[in-house]
Amino acid sequence: MRSRVLANLGFLLQIAGILTILPIAVGLYFNETGQLISLFLACIGFLSCGFLMNALSERKELDLKSSSVLFLASFIVLPLIGSIPYIYNGPFNGSDLFDRLTNGYFESVSGFTTTGFSFIQNSDVLPRSMLVYRSLTELMGGVGIVFLLLAFFQSRQSLNHLGNAMGVDNVNGNLKKTFFSVLAIYSAIIFIFTAVFYLIGFQDIIKTGSFMIDTITGGFQPSPQQFQQYFALAPKILLTLLMFLGSVNFVFNYRLFTLKLRKLLSSEVVLYLGILGLSTLLIFLFGGIHPIDSLFHVVSMSSSTGFDYINIPAQNSTVLSIFIVLMIVGGCTFSMAGGIRVSRLIAFGKSVGRSIKEIFAREKVIDEPIMKAEANTLENSTATVSIVLLIFTLVIFAVIFTTIGVSFTDALFEVGSALTTNGISMGATTATMPIGYKWLMIAAMTIGRVEILSVLMALVPVRLKE
Repeated sequence: MRSRVLANLGFLLQIAGILTILPIAVGLYFNETGQLISLFLACIGFLSCGFLMNALSERKELDLKSSSVLFLASFIVLPLIGSIPYIYNGPFNGSDLFDRLTNGYFESVSGFTTTGFSFIQNSDVLPRSMLVYRSLTELMGGVGIVFLLLAFFQSRQSLNHLGNAMGVDNVNGNLKKTFFSVLAIYSAIIFIFTAVFYLIGFQDIIKTGSFMIDTITGGFQPSPQQFQQYFALAPKILLTLLMFLGSVNFVFNYRLFTLKLRKLLSSEVVLYLGILGLSTLLIFLFGGIHPIDSLFHVVSMSSSTGFDYINIPAQNSTVLSIFIVLMIVGGCTFSMAGGIRVSRLIAFGKSVGRSIKEIFAREKVIDEPIMKAEANTLENSTATVSIVLLIFTLVIFAVIFTTIGVSFTDALFEVGSALTTNGISMGATTATMPIGYKWLMIAAMTIGRVEILSVLMALVPVRLKE
């Protein structure tokens, strides 16, 4: 298994190296010589490690376990090499070497997992090449371009296992076409919204395009000064729509672009829309926040985008509780959003309903025969286990985080933001917090992106049967 994982990981590193040429080209165009060395080092690091892994390993078929190992290893190794520009340029406070390495890796993990936590106090000072690089890491981790390009070289069986590990739905009967459809449609969405924002007055294509990637993948938020330019009504509505497109399942976007409008609203999307509508109403009633602003932040929380401008730490406990629930629930399956995902809530509800009926039938409370096992019992069980494990991990991590000196509610919000790849902070996640807590949040972000079941499957020291 080690050989097949290293060979495919080497391929992914090579693709990441090739993609890093884009911010290098931007740096050359704008004569940003100070950042070019670090970007060159990252590019060489990706390519050299990738070629070395390919040279020493033979690419073989991927099974479900090796796909899970590859998925987890990718979100450890890619950020490790991708942290070079942050470590080299050192845009953080503090001179301790280990702290600088930790900060750089934290920033890189936050990008690749599309969480959006940042130790950079003012992103306005970053050159355009670094803005493009940060957005590029979000695109690789969010849309999964490196995994999409993997589809060129994998067999149908390997793609099925890789798709299962990543939670990818086969929307058109061919997983390879599905991978390419994801790439094409999300690229088209980014291009369309960049063009629309350009037409309404946002003339800096580099910054606007990077911000559109940040919005749909759920990544780094711009500085408060830069974010203010999006507070007009039209930009708010457009950003809300873009966040929504990133949070619904890809099947919705696929049917939207292929004009299959009659099949647009699945049960998952309908329930998700209901959650958004009800939450917006509750935030408006209990928080006294304008409906447009309430909707913006509800979609931001559920989509794991993590954009905010209403001073969330100052909100009352009811509003904070609603936001925490939205983060944990997340968006739809096979989307940019993190969290439990709405489809798992549906499966969990079916599982609970079935269990209640079986208990009532055994106790003869209802006059129904004990039902036979359904075909989707495994799916319902998987959803239940995923929910329980996520909540268990959240509580344990939050209890540990309270030792930094914050309340349990704030710790739930902070750790929940990391586990759901949301990226909104109550003010505790900063470059000055102790190193141990930084690694706790790094672990939470990685687990949130890979998902706990895939992590466990990758770490189980035995080979699983198909």
